[in-house]
Amino acid sequence: MTWMIWLEQALLLIGLCIVCLSLLRYWRRTGDWKAIAFFWQKRMVLERNEFLINRVGLSLMILGVVIRFVYHLLFVGG
Repeated sequence: MTWMIWLEQALLLIGLCIVCLSLLRYWRRTGDWKAIAFFWQKRMVLERNEFLINRVGLSLMILGVVIRFVYHLLFVGG
């Protein structure tokens, strides 16, 4: 079942790249790097497209984590 390991890693990496893409789009639009650096302070106001791109990336990363849990529960022992 090594394909599950590859799928998990691919989803995490692709998701991370997509999230970074949404943050890059925000930075190019606003030039506000502090909002990205301090994302927990709610300074960042994403446009609709940036928000959707960000959520797709986060969803892919969450799916990668779910695949990791399923793989370890089914095949590694749990």
